[in-house]
Amino acid sequence: MAKDTAALRKHKAKIASLGMDGDTVFHKSKLLLKIYRDVTWALDDHLEEMHDYAYEAGNQNAAVGFRYLADFAPTVEIDKFAERVCCVCETRMYVELINKALARVKVYPVYGDMYYQILDKQYISRFPLTEPEISEMLNIERSVFYDRKKEALYLFGICLFGYTLPEVHRLLTD
Repeated sequence: MAKDTAALRKHKAKIASLGMDGDTVFHKSKLLLKIYRDVTWALDDHLEEMHDYAYEAGNQNAAVGFRYLADFAPTVEIDKFAERVCCVCETRMYVELINKALARVKVYPVYGDMYYQILDKQYISRFPLTEPEISEMLNIERSVFYDRKKEALYLFGICLFGYTLPEVHRLLTD
């Protein structure tokens, strides 16, 4: 098993100091980033469907359709549309939380921009690059790439679960 880098040990210690399990944070972070692209695509698709539905309901006028669906449609139709709107808003909120955490990663003082580039090019951007392509783009050895990627995933977890989510929770409970 490869020896942890100093940066990785630091990230793991920070996670532990926040009372979280490092492996859990790492795996949840990786899972969230793996589904990010699909979620944002589906979100855009749902927004387009809602717009089209309102456009049809409003006789080729989306604004009239939204007004009708909000105030005048039968209760069942209003409830169904409201549920879809809430689902889209909730999903959008989660995407924004991930974006905030990524922005924090980017400004991290040591390797922050490199961490961000790795996560962005592999998980976020519309057309992902392969690991060798990212390694070449960043002009780093393959072994260094894998170290930085692991560090980036841990740091992303710290930013999301240790800072961004607790801040939102404090805002909602104050």
